[in-house]
Order: sequence, then C-alpha cells, then structure tokens
Amino acid sequence: MGTWLMASILAAAAVMVVRYNDGLSELDDWARQTDVLLSEKLAQHDAHMTALSAIIRMSPNEPAESVQGLAQSVTAFYPRITDVATIRIEKPDAPVIAYGGQNGPVAAQPEPAAELPILNKPGDTAVRPAANKHSYSIYKLVDAGRLLRLKINAAGLLGIDRIPPEYSVSLFLGEALLFERAANAQSLFVATTQVSANNVGQPLKLSIGRSFSLSELLPPFAIAPLLAIVAAAIWMVERYRHASRERRRQEQRAALLEQETRLAHAGRVNALGEMASGIAHELAQPVAALLAQSQAARRAVVINRPDILEQTLDANVREAKRAGDILGRMRAYISGADARIETVTLEDALTGSIHLIETDLAQRGVILETSLPGSQHEVAIDVISFQQVIHNLIRNAAEAMVGQSEPRIWLTAAFQAGDAIITIRDNGPGMDTTLLDRIFDPFFTTKPDGMGLGLPLCARLVEKMDGTIEARNDAGACFTIRLPVREPA
Repeated sequence: MGTWLMASILAAAAVMVVRYNDGLSELDDWARQTDVLLSEKLAQHDAHMTALSAIIRMSPNEPAESVQGLAQSVTAFYPRITDVATIRIEKPDAPVIAYGGQNGPVAAQPEPAAELPILNKPGDTAVRPAANKHSYSIYKLVDAGRLLRLKINAAGLLGIDRIPPEYSVSLFLGEALLFERAANAQSLFVATTQVSANNVGQPLKLSIGRSFSLSELLPPFAIAPLLAIVAAAIWMVERYRHASRERRRQEQRAALLEQETRLAHAGRVNALGEMASGIAHELAQPVAALLAQSQAARRAVVINRPDILEQTLDANVREAKRAGDILGRMRAYISGADARIETVTLEDALTGSIHLIETDLAQRGVILETSLPGSQHEVAIDVISFQQVIHNLIRNAAEAMVGQSEPRIWLTAAFQAGDAIITIRDNGPGMDTTLLDRIFDPFFTTKPDGMGLGLPLCARLVEKMDGTIEARNDAGACFTIRLPVREPA
C-alpha cells in the first residue's frame, strides 16, 4: 500500500512538474512574442515622429494640409495612435492643432505649460502618462517654438486579444500603470515574468503572469500509478510539439524577414525610378528643342548662313536657361524656398505653356481647343512654375483619355472679380467622386505606377503664387485655377 501510494505521489508530482515546466515555457514564449511586438510598435512611433517632424518643419504656417494628410494616414493605419497634435510653446495662449481627423485640422484648448515637458534642443523627446491611465503621450521638439505630440492607446500596443485568458498583463511607464488585465481563472499560484522594452525614448515595462490551477497541474488520471508511463509519453510528445512549433515559428519569421527585405528594396527602386522619370519628363521639352536647334545650327554652318546660326544659338541659350530654371524650381519646391514672381500677361504665359505640350498632344492624337483672353491684364506669377502646372494638368488629362475615341481638351481663360480664371477640362471618364477630397493629398494616387506627387506639386506651386486650384467633374475631369490680376498701368 505504501509503495503504491508513494508511486502515485511520484507520478502525480512528475505530471505536475511536467505541466508546470510547459506552462513556464509558454509564459516565456508569450513574453518574448509580446516584447518583440511591443518593440516593433515603439519603433514605429519613432519613425512616425521623425516623418511628421520633417513635414511640420516644411510647413511653418498652421494648420497645414501636408501635416493633415500624413497624420490622417498614420491614425487610419495605426488606430492605437489616437491623436496627432502640434503645440506652440512660445505662445502659451495658442491653441493646440489636432491633426488626423476626417474633418481636417481642429484647434483645441491650449495645453497648460506645467504639463508640458522641457526639451532643450530640436529632436529631443519625452513621454508623459495621460490622466486616463490607458494612454500616454510622446512629445518631440520639432523646432525652437513647436512641440509635436502623439497620444498612444496603451491597450493597442499589446495585441491583448492574442494573449490567452489565463494570463494577466500589466504595462507600466516608469512607475505609472498604463494598462492592466487580470487572468480570468482561479489559480493555485501565479508565475510572473517581466521584460523592459528596448526603446530609450519610451521606457515601458511589461509584466506577464500565468495562472496555474490545481485541475491543470494535477488531472484526476495522474494519481494512478499505471498512468505514469502515459504521463511520460505525454511529456515527450509535448516537448516534441513545442520544439516543432518553435522551429516553424523561426522558419516563418525568417521567411517574413526575407520578404520584407525584398519589398523594401523594390520600394526603393520604384521610388528612384519615379523620381528619374519625373525629372526626365520635365526636361524632355528643352532637351528636344536643344537637339533640333543644334541640328539647324549645323546646317546653317554648311550653307554659310551666320544669321540662322546666331538665331539657333540664341534659342539654345534660352532652352538651356529654361532647363536650369526647371531644375531650380524643383530644388526650390523641395527646400521650401519662395517663388520667383514676375508680372506678365496671362495670354503670353498660357501661349508659352501650350507651346510646350502641343507636340506631345499631337503624338497622342488629342485635340486641344483654347479660348484665351484678348485683354492685356497682367498676372503676378512664377512663369516656369505656372507653365509646369498647366503642362502637368494637360498631360494628366491626355493620359486619362488613352484608348478613347476623339479625345479632346478645352483650355479657357477669363477675368472675373479681380481674378484670372483658367479652366482645363477633358471629355474623359472623370474622377471618382468619393476620392475628390484626397487627390491633392501627398502620396495619394489612383495610378498603378504613380507616386501621388504630381497634383500636390501643382497645388503647392499655385499656392506660392497666391492662387487656388480646385477639381470637380464636368462631363469629364475639370480643374480650375484662380490667380490675382494686376491691373494695367
């Protein structure tokens, strides 16, 4: 009897040890997985802060549509980021500008200066737990006068629905408790492990506990000495399954990392291709003109016509300057420099734009009908930028009508209430009405191979000339540009 009892106790103890060790192994696995997930999400926050800071520095006037576009994308794809805002620390009474909402930027109540961190130089960051213990805020000094703030929902960091219900989870920022979920099972005792996120700017600590119940550690069948062999077999099978899961998990992670590397490389190659294509397209006209005029100059030398030679060389100089101006405007756009404003007649500016695109339209079989004003009203514009906007809009219209019979574009200009109104309309399929509010957002595109930079560039160039640009459908796509008029002296 005593031997049987001892054997039963030993068998039960063996089962308890095996099941306890398995539970500890699962606890370690969940802790590692949750720690990796948490570290990846904190790194995403740092990347978002860097991208938003760059856009904010390029947008001195707020609210800024470029900041709104990026913030709206961030909050849409990362719901745990509940608020993106800028704070003017040099103006205590200035409202907090909240970005990312569906209705655009919103001016909120100023944040008390006592609740804001003190940061010494641009790029410095700080974190603060919110009054609601389920969230915290990250602050970054963008420049000497502005703070960027991201509010993070702590519950969204952990993927809590993935963690089994017998686990308790607590998340801390320093000593402040951000989130806590208790295990839903009665326990005999709890094993706990703690990990610290590998992120200096967001020093979060995670505590995960696993509950062990008596029925889990000592199933009724385990007390029978005859089931000791079965218990040993179960232990071996469980260890084998655990090793198999670990091996599959490592293989899946390796495959995922390889795929992400390939996608990142493809993205970089595609971005470089888009940039090269854009520069090549903008310079195609002046380069083609330089080639044609250089060939004419060679013929002038052969036939001894110095007058023609001088004209072609002068034309080459003009086209070379134009190419330089295009590159200069692109550089100025990227750096945010002021536009080079000149006073010209609207008809002259539009005639120059039409001259740049008419060859391309003829090759595509697109008919361009124009109605230009005979008035000598002048407009204050950056001529190269204006021609670039007109060229891009007409080219977009031509590309939208590829494969359509009798493609046609109408370019009209008129003066009304002190404004010059330029309209570019086509007879193509038009635009999706649900997307009209987003077509000027950076990086938004409906083209399979587009980058979403063409129309935002047009809007930025027109705004630098104190004008506006709008889009709508009118038996096709229709874009309207309004520019202030300078009355003739």
